[in-house]
Amino acid sequence: MLAIPYLAHDGHPLTLRFRCLEEHDHRAHFHGKYNSLKDDPPRMYGVDSVHQAGDTIDVTEGELDRIVLRKIGLFATGIPGAALWLPRHRRMLAGFPVVRVWGDPDEAGSDFTSKVCRALPRSARAMRLRVGDVTDTYLHGGAEALLDIAKEGQQ
Repeated sequence: MLAIPYLAHDGHPLTLRFRCLEEHDHRAHFHGKYNSLKDDPPRMYGVDSVHQAGDTIDVTEGELDRIVLRKIGLFATGIPGAALWLPRHRRMLAGFPVVRVWGDPDEAGSDFTSKVCRALPRSARAMRLRVGDVTDTYLHGGAEALLDIAKEGQQ
């Protein structure tokens, strides 16, 4: 398992999540693809970006996509799954004039994007991914592919 540390805005550790790196039927091995500590509440990943970003912040469906956007210089947060957008997340992003939402190109991702855009109707904009999720797009076309999509989202 890959350990994914969740840090507070000042860098102190809050919790860990885990991602199975094996390509197998996770349920048959009695775990999910992603796993949280028992009774740990869902959190926004990368809250340091909320405190560092200027007028624009990006929101991804998942931690690894958030890591990719930070790698290319965008201030981003990640929601640990399409169904885990919570009302408190809206409050955390309400002050941003532009919130770019990067949902996966599947039904769950579409629901995630719609939910975030409804929660932040004045500022949220859906990014149109054409080659899989954020990570797939990066692997296929590099930083330029993602930055082009982000630029389209600003217009």
